[in-house]
Amino acid sequence: MEDVFKSIEEVLDLYPAATTVSTDTPVTATSDPAPISDRERLEIIVHKLKFIPLEQRSRVTYLQDVSPIAITPSDYLDRLIRIAGGIPVTDPSADDFNPGVLILISDKPISQLLSELPNALSTSFWSASEAVRNNNVFVIHHPEYLREPGKHLAEDAEILAEIINPGYFVYGRDEDAWMQFSV
Repeated sequence: MEDVFKSIEEVLDLYPAATTVSTDTPVTATSDPAPISDRERLEIIVHKLKFIPLEQRSRVTYLQDVSPIAITPSDYLDRLIRIAGGIPVTDPSADDFNPGVLILISDKPISQLLSELPNALSTSFWSASEAVRNNNVFVIHHPEYLREPGKHLAEDAEILAEIINPGYFVYGRDEDAWMQFSV
């Protein structure tokens, strides 16, 4: 747990603009009228997940492209995945590489991604993965999120939390920021 709080501090130190109150927070009829800081939003995520043991957390891989498949490690995404309750895995050559969640973050048009994704995931390597077998494949289709470190820090963490731990978080971002891809 201390590692996750350390990740919050590291992220906030690396992206100091994120310590201000966010104006991007979606406001709903049931939301609190007083905006909260990104730090508080990150701490809420961590607090909700604090009793999930490490061995029960999802292993998460993120791709930048599927044709060809490209995994480019990112300290920013790794830290946010930890805050959102996941374990980042970015080395497909590792013996224990078997992500439970696969997230595609690409700048390609969504129609192109959706046409390339089935072929890419049909290879024996990916089709055997827990993520593909359990339909835990997600596409981030909003061009603003998870692409520029720190720009939308709290929103990025909330999107990942909603994807990685859907039983704990419902921010409604599946309508505007991401979609689940069924294989």
